[in-house]
Formats: sequence, structure tokens, C-alpha cells
Amino acid sequence: MDNVLEPEVSQREMMKIIGLFRKNEFRGEYESFEHGKGGQDEYMVTLTDEKSDVKGLFKADLGTGSIEFQHVVMD
Repeated sequence: MDNVLEPEVSQREMMKIIGLFRKNEFRGEYESFEHGKGGQDEYMVTLTDEKSDVKGLFKADLGTGSIEFQHVVMD
């Protein structure tokens, strides 16, 4: 297994991801952005919802415009 580091998510990519979340009426505090394993347009995003204060991990795909909830993140 290779230990290849993924490049960091750029500011431009972050703005596109945040735009996708806002388009889908997600609001809150973004904690992390990472490249996903499913392709160049897939990202894993940790977001704390502003209404419920629940932190979750989401898979966002800029290519398809989809957001999928993965699981609640417990600190």
C-alpha cells in the first residue's frame, strides 16, 4: 500500500463545495475538506449544522452536484 499524500483542497475548490452546500440549504461551520477516494470531483467535508449543532461527515461530488451524509462525528 502506497502512502501517497493527496494534495490539499484549494480555496477555489472550497468555495465551490460551500456553494453546493448552500444551494442544498446546508448552513453551518465547516471544519475540514479532504479529497475523496471516488474521483477528482469527490470531497469529504466535516460540517457542524448551525441549527442542531450536530457535526457530520458528508461526501460531496462537484461533478454530479450531490451531497451524501456519511455519519455523525463525535468529538
